[in-house]
Amino acid sequence: IMRQRAIHRTRERIAADIHDELGANLHAIGLLGNLARNLKDSPDEQQNVLVRLQEMSTRTGRAARYCTNVLESSERYADVVEDMHRTTERLVADLDHEILFEGEDLLRRLKPRRRIDLFLFYKECLTNVIRHSDATRVAGRVQMSPTQLVLTVTDNGRGVAGNGQVKVPPSLRRRGRIFGARVSATIPEDGGTRIRLVRSIRKRDLTKAGRA
Repeated sequence: IMRQRAIHRTRERIAADIHDELGANLHAIGLLGNLARNLKDSPDEQQNVLVRLQEMSTRTGRAARYCTNVLESSERYADVVEDMHRTTERLVADLDHEILFEGEDLLRRLKPRRRIDLFLFYKECLTNVIRHSDATRVAGRVQMSPTQLVLTVTDNGRGVAGNGQVKVPPSLRRRGRIFGARVSATIPEDGGTRIRLVRSIRKRDLTKAGRA
């Protein structure tokens, strides 16, 4: 039973990675293909689009390979704090942004799979902000103690309310479930969206002090 559960969790992680890493790329490839077809009378512009299409195809191939080995590599996200800083700068460079950490030493002691789950949840939060919120500011905060991990991501965009209720996006619900965490969405007093992830931490989630 434990083995079957582990297989199921692995499949869920791969499915989530395929959605997050490949879905947007494949959509962009389709759009670029349509654009290239419509530019048949403008060879120079068409050539530029075809170059972008080739670059996107190459990137998608790398993402596909990543999806097949991300769960097996203990070297990925070895420093989750640095990786989250770097991803913040890369994804939301055009927005007013920050990410703060409390308990960095404990965060770095998370076991590889937990680091991956945390990183990918945070990355999906930023992706949702970029795609859907029209926000101009996003702020992340990670608080780690020996018993609990809390991640909050707040933006000043359009919010995630639906039918009078605050909804957690399905992609974040799925990643929260994979991580074994509780996920909630609220609307801050000044508007926007605040996503909050809370996960209990046990000794087995951490490496011993002094080990990567």
